Amino acid sequence: MTTTALRAFVLDLTALDDGVLPVLAGELAHAAFYAIVQSVDPALSQQMHDAQGRSAFALSPLYGYWRSPYDRKVKVSAGQPGWLRICLLDDRLFEVFQEHLLGRALPTIRLGEVRLAITHVYGAPGSHPWCGFTTLDELRRVHATPTHWALEFASPTAIRWGEADNQARRIEIFPQPRMAVAGLRSRWDKLTGDAWGREFEEWAERNVIVGTVRRWQMESFTYQRQRYRGGLGALEYHVLDASRAEQVAHFNRLLHLAFYTGIGYKTTMGLGQMRIL
Repeated sequence: MTTTALRAFVLDLTALDDGVLPVLAGELAHAAFYAIVQSVDPALSQQMHDAQGRSAFALSPLYGYWRSPYDRKVKVSAGQPGWLRICLLDDRLFEVFQEHLLGRALPTIRLGEVRLAITHVYGAPGSHPWCGFTTLDELRRVHATPTHWALEFASPTAIRWGEADNQARRIEIFPQPRMAVAGLRSRWDKLTGDAWGREFEEWAERNVIVGTVRRWQMESFTYQRQRYRGGLGALEYHVLDASRAEQVAHFNRLLHLAFYTGIGYKTTMGLGQMRIL
């Protein structure tokens, strides 16, 4: 039994200060999340810093605040509402999150110099489009075999995909099906002990295509003084050959996993937020 719980929460926020934040505020949200863990469980915080591989959480950008078309900064005014999404893939992190919320009369997070009060938390499935709860064992029991999926990529998505001949990193900003599920497949195998391997990815490359692209755009963002790009929008995946039901079911399973983990890299900084529509 693989009972690891996957949780997605949405936090309603009210700004307590005026301020200006970077376009995604992801680096600041990442730092704020670690500050919360440090304040509640320093040992876990150190363990997370020392861990190799993917982190057991994902964050969204800061939503609801006006973004200037000129300098692409997020302008925050005291009293203004907004929201942030947090996904937790570890029970200890969930306990830290609970203690932070319950241990204060008015829990807050700080993004740079801007304090935001957490006024409401959505966690129950159905309470918000971006909330959810499942376990890996429940995902194992997902055997549906849809032949198409409509997907929303709600924050810039960028996927590391090998290297050029000169060892330059190759970053893809359009999530072709194999690219989208390769990291998910690897993570699933590590979490569950399964061994779908690259054969599954190669099946996806041959048999799943991008159908309709409803809208797609590129967005630039800065992280640690470097400029990055990611793609976001809505598109559909279609299965060309659905004769291997087990493969189709697992592709579907991984897209459900992505709701909690995100897709691509820097998902702890606000990138790669995705849901099935």
